[in-house]
Amino acid sequence: MGNGVKQLREFGPFRVDPDQRLLLRDEQPVSLSPKAFDLLLVLLEHSGQIVLKDDVMKTLWPDTFVEESNLGQHIFQLRKALGDRSQDSSYIVTVPGRGYRFAQKVRTIVEDTIAEETIAEEESIVVESHTRSRLLIDGEGSPRPARRPRNRPLRSIAVWLGLVVIVFVGYWAWRRSHLEKPAGPGRVMLAVLPFQNLTGDPEQEYFADGLTEEMITQLGRLRHEQLGVIARTSVMGYKHGDKRLDQIGRELSVQYVLEGSFRRAGDRLRITAQLIQVKDQTHLWARDYDRRPQDILTVQDEVAVAVAEEIQLRLTPQQRTDLAHARTVDPDAYEAYLKGRYFWNKRTEDGFRRAIEYFNQAIAKDPNYAQAYAGLADAYVLLGGYSFIAQEDAMPKAKAAAQKAIAIDGQLADAYASLGMVSEQWDWNFTAAENDYKQAIKLDPNYSVAHHWYGDGYLAFVGRMDEAIAELRKAHELDPLSPIIATDLAKRLCDDHRYDEGVALFRRTLEVDPDFVEAHRYLAQAYARMGRYPDAIAEVQKIKSWERLDFAMGQVGQIYALQGRRQQAQEIAYKLRLRSAQEHTEPIYPAKIDALLGEKDLAFVWLEKAYKERSPAMLALNTDPDYDPLRSDPRFQRLIRLVSLP
Repeated sequence: MGNGVKQLREFGPFRVDPDQRLLLRDEQPVSLSPKAFDLLLVLLEHSGQIVLKDDVMKTLWPDTFVEESNLGQHIFQLRKALGDRSQDSSYIVTVPGRGYRFAQKVRTIVEDTIAEETIAEEESIVVESHTRSRLLIDGEGSPRPARRPRNRPLRSIAVWLGLVVIVFVGYWAWRRSHLEKPAGPGRVMLAVLPFQNLTGDPEQEYFADGLTEEMITQLGRLRHEQLGVIARTSVMGYKHGDKRLDQIGRELSVQYVLEGSFRRAGDRLRITAQLIQVKDQTHLWARDYDRRPQDILTVQDEVAVAVAEEIQLRLTPQQRTDLAHARTVDPDAYEAYLKGRYFWNKRTEDGFRRAIEYFNQAIAKDPNYAQAYAGLADAYVLLGGYSFIAQEDAMPKAKAAAQKAIAIDGQLADAYASLGMVSEQWDWNFTAAENDYKQAIKLDPNYSVAHHWYGDGYLAFVGRMDEAIAELRKAHELDPLSPIIATDLAKRLCDDHRYDEGVALFRRTLEVDPDFVEAHRYLAQAYARMGRYPDAIAEVQKIKSWERLDFAMGQVGQIYALQGRRQQAQEIAYKLRLRSAQEHTEPIYPAKIDALLGEKDLAFVWLEKAYKERSPAMLALNTDPDYDPLRSDPRFQRLIRLVSLP
């Protein structure tokens, strides 16, 4: 008769079974890669202690050299598995320059395990006792009282425990097998991995990236209640990578991936596409296309139909008609459009300017090319939104381009999203802005940008913070590796005074991309509002060449003002005013410093300038606490009326 003992670990709602290599949350399995599970065991073993990065890496990869970023990716995966809610956000604490510490209390649970032979023996004892009871009858047929077996209650308990274990194991196996099945009629998630450029020409990368983005857009327009499609930002991180599909599936939380490649042969395009089920890496469908360049849109439609059939999407009759309709495009216009998107996605001033050139080339080739007008609108919106040029030079052009795109094709979600940004930030027409954003989401519920801009913009500015956070969470689900979406979600969580959750999300974002400027910027803002002024200044100064950036200089000046370091704050405000005489400088930065210093008259001079320039920062007048010293002043109330804030 064999007996065993195993040790389980518990923390919060989680239970870890090292023998079975299972992580459970409220008795439900949580998916973890093998290395992430090993990492969790190391952290639990040293709970409350700092585990050095070198020690962790030697434990996880004893015979292999790997980059430190590999460990960071597994930390990111583990944190994601433990959840993003505020009560779960501080399980794993990063100790800068050293390693990690598991901050939660860990309980060790010791359980007795009853071997199968023990259960069998106890069952035989019970059967034997019943047999003896039947045989204890005298020769005349009169029953005699049987002697009760000793320790029968204990044996019965053992039997019942054994049966419970058997039932639980059976249920667990059944549930686990069912959890691994596709979602069926429910919503499934798909990722379009970056198309491979097989031409041998690096200059053709724009075409591969463009095909990827176009397929994401095409699939995203299908039945959103059944299919979610991961956004471009998250999938492009896997370009030229060597990660296994099951790992990609876990990181993006998808059940399917679409892979593809292209090559050119004379005046022909050869495109290959294949749909793969992640859980067992089964190739569900694959096809090669040999077409003329002008037929590329029809190829995209055919791929979308094939994917829909394989994952059993219930397309509407209109969708089937649209996808079956042959579409052609001017090859030169299409290539110019793809180049424009390629440079637009770089999110730099030079990238936006080059994108505008290519979008205009596409329009010159085909004046009715709606997508090119939508791209032009996107480029001008962000060129002005990032303060690379004045709003008055960007927004009217963005509005004209978006309206032209919609006039040609009223089904373009990106055109409506850009028009929403213009309505919000330039026209200050908030009713129109909300309608535009909602229309974009209606046309393509998988378009993460629309959820992002609607949540971080309109909903946040009008103070509907719960709805803003909900929209940003949708954007984050569709684009889980996007640093800007994660940052803006963290920013709005902090605006809602959910600092623990917001700061934890900032830190996770910076672990993946330590140089991401916006995360440092808004984490510094959160620290300042929490009264952690030294941490706030240190965070700003982690930004490369921060002294050259207006917003970074303004942030340091604001923190100095909050600390009471009046002279240093005034010096920074003076430098910003001088800079504004030589180049475009956002007026809001010196205005905030002056407001926090109590220099109200000077603050209103710069706020009036911001109003005349229609600065996007004016939309935060109602919600930004930096303006609190000015709220009782009639001049401030007048500005709110002029901006027409609800």
